[in-house]
Amino acid sequence: MSRNRVRVNYSLIDRYDKGIFIFIPLFILVALIVYPTYYLWRLALSNFDVTYMTKPIFAGLSNFVQIATDSYFWASLKNTFIISVLAVTIEFLLGMGMALLLSKELFIGRLIKSLLIVPIMIPPVVVGLNFKLIFDNFGPLNGLLNILHLSSVQWLGTPILAKMSIIIADVWQWSPFLFIIFLAGLQTIPQDLYDSAKVDGASSWKVFRYVTWPMLIPSATVALSLRVIDALKIFDVIYMVTAGGPSFSTEVLSLNIYRTAFRFGSFGYASAEAVVLLILLMIIIWVIIKGMRLSKRLEWN
Repeated sequence: MSRNRVRVNYSLIDRYDKGIFIFIPLFILVALIVYPTYYLWRLALSNFDVTYMTKPIFAGLSNFVQIATDSYFWASLKNTFIISVLAVTIEFLLGMGMALLLSKELFIGRLIKSLLIVPIMIPPVVVGLNFKLIFDNFGPLNGLLNILHLSSVQWLGTPILAKMSIIIADVWQWSPFLFIIFLAGLQTIPQDLYDSAKVDGASSWKVFRYVTWPMLIPSATVALSLRVIDALKIFDVIYMVTAGGPSFSTEVLSLNIYRTAFRFGSFGYASAEAVVLLILLMIIIWVIIKGMRLSKRLEWN
């Protein structure tokens, strides 16, 4: 009897274990992703100003029509793309370059790899505060220029230099992230491919072009997608370093959404801006994935 009970219990476990393991992640997905996304769309289609309203009122596409003529929205979107494209491009090249240089197992290479991980572990708010102090008028960077008998520079007071300061901070923190992904991708490439290329007399550039890069395309797709998503949502560093200034030159879309919602109380309009950002992210990631597949399919021909 005891054996039969044990068998029955095991059969019940086998019958319901798959459902349990599927239901729990599905519940978490609905609770943390699906419902917030639904509520975001609901607010985007509503007029909801918390300064004088207690609940949202359906307004259709009026918020999106207002976005089409909102100069502040388009200016912040332009700043977002300028900062993101430049930062991600530099990070992509630096990350790949560092991975290629440090792919060999050397003691000094292990030490450098360990040090490169440090910027990733620092919170973006702390990174922003540190770079704000570095680029301050009386900060160490201008102090170094004065030691070299050069005049001080208004790093955070000039639109172009302020953008460059944000890009430098972002590159410093997130280039190691791409380095780690590329390094992991390089370690999955079979050594036989490199040996065959050397036997055929291929140059270093041809080895990279026809062996390394095609094998790195999956890693590059993941790295580029993750960094583009994160860069287009950049907030912490800009808020700490420039707060959108000077003269609106570093006001990115996420910062504009934050001000619209929490400073002006227009949650409906801010939600519509967030929906536009979400749609843009989906389109850009789709283009990146398709572009990487196209490069792999054409094999650089």
